[in-house]
Amino acid sequence: MAGSGRDGEGGAAIEQVRRRVVGLAVKLVWRRDDAEDLAQEAFRLAAAAGVSPGEERFVPWLLRTVGNLCLNHRRRKTRWVPLEWHLERPPGRAAEDRAETAERLERVREAVAALPDRQRLALVLRTMEQMSYEAIASVMELSVPAVRTHVHLARRRLIELLGEDE
Repeated sequence: MAGSGRDGEGGAAIEQVRRRVVGLAVKLVWRRDDAEDLAQEAFRLAAAAGVSPGEERFVPWLLRTVGNLCLNHRRRKTRWVPLEWHLERPPGRAAEDRAETAERLERVREAVAALPDRQRLALVLRTMEQMSYEAIASVMELSVPAVRTHVHLARRRLIELLGEDE
């Protein structure tokens, strides 16, 4: 059992998984407090389902669950917080540069939000989480070719949505 006996090693591993799950949730819902809540719910559901940290399926199960929780959360919640609120502001940059960057990131966020759910999840897992197609297939319970198709279609749609203004 993780965490029993030597708390440091098991606790560190769980914390690493927790940060990964929260990171994915932040990228899908764009609000850290909501992401923390959704990650906590995913861990609670894992415990309730009997999926434990020692199992090989633990991380893919958590990522799939938090992905689904985030998609459900987005459907229920229509108000968005501007992405710039979540960005660290680099020191010494001109206000105009920051405003332009925030505007560009907001356009990207809106374009990603406009993608169909499966395309959005596959794209986030591939590009932001840097997961392999095989790992994404496990998380999404799809074949590798299906994941590749979702990522390809998502990228193509983003080019269509963002290419007009660039």
